[in-house]
Amino acid sequence: MYILAIDTSTRFLRVAAAKEHKILASHTDDGKANHSEQLIPVIDEVLKKARIRLKDIDAIALSIGPGSFTGLRIGVASVKAISMALGTKIVAISTLDAIAHNFTDSKEHVLCPVIDAKKQKVYSAFYVNRLISIGGSSLDKLGTNAQRNQGHSEGGYLARTGEYMLCGIESLLEHVSEPTLLFGDGIAVYEREILKNPFARISKKDWHPKVEVVAELGLRKAHRKKFENPDKLVPTYMHSQYCQVRGK
Repeated sequence: MYILAIDTSTRFLRVAAAKEHKILASHTDDGKANHSEQLIPVIDEVLKKARIRLKDIDAIALSIGPGSFTGLRIGVASVKAISMALGTKIVAISTLDAIAHNFTDSKEHVLCPVIDAKKQKVYSAFYVNRLISIGGSSLDKLGTNAQRNQGHSEGGYLARTGEYMLCGIESLLEHVSEPTLLFGDGIAVYEREILKNPFARISKKDWHPKVEVVAELGLRKAHRKKFENPDKLVPTYMHSQYCQVRGK
């Protein structure tokens, strides 16, 4: 199965072509490019390097957010256009899930991506590593102070223990009650507050989605035939009242 993986959820534009678990070609820019101008040319470049055509792609794996409002709109619009023109299947990958899967080899049982959502909020979720077997997590019941979005774990080695959240950093840290690794660009904003929690550990690398991870998670969903309806595909904004396009 050929997968085209796309991430436009951050300032970095990332695209990869894969055949099953093998990355054939990929592109990551320096974060200065204009996604609206560069996405289609980058897709063409990656497909040429992979020596395949767009019509050969079985499914497009798209990082669906949360993240940059503008970047997400560009990614969704482009993928919908390809799907409608060629009938290519689409699988949507949560940006939080993708970032969390950067840390499947972590020694910490609990993982927590933290994305800066501006306006003193963060996007986040809690995951447990299935490769590390310990007693029951205390994160199954999250408090009512967090604004949350319904969702399901995308599988792999990690299991999400609750819903995707939009909340203040204080509300998030109330649920860090066992050794937990936190990572993401929210660390740059809230490092001091996070490290006041004795159970919190932080990572200062791999803060953004890796396109090869998006490809792998997309492949797993495609094999399970968990495809999106292009007509109903929208980004995961979570706090859509701050932008002009409404989320789910």
